[in-house]
Amino acid sequence: MLFKVHQRLTYLNHLIKKRATGSPKELAKKLCITERAWYKFRDELINDLNLPIDYCPHSRSYVYTEEGSFEIGFKKLTPEKAANLSGGRSMLLQFF
Repeated sequence: MLFKVHQRLTYLNHLIKKRATGSPKELAKKLCITERAWYKFRDELINDLNLPIDYCPHSRSYVYTEEGSFEIGFKKLTPEKAANLSGGRSMLLQFF
């Protein structure tokens, strides 16, 4: 299930950047979900992940309303950045 969500988000990001989502109905079809599921998914992206997306009727596509990037995955830190982190096992033990 997580892999499907990752694929769907990656594809959605690609379509939005290209301004090629089409109408909500067309986008739902491209994502292999129902239009109703798309609206629910869209609301979660906007409200839970704070993705700045909106539908542009002129280009008939969803667009990002702010400059930035949406990435999913694991990014390895450089040793310098890793040395500046706090937390980890000791914080986790304090939490529980």
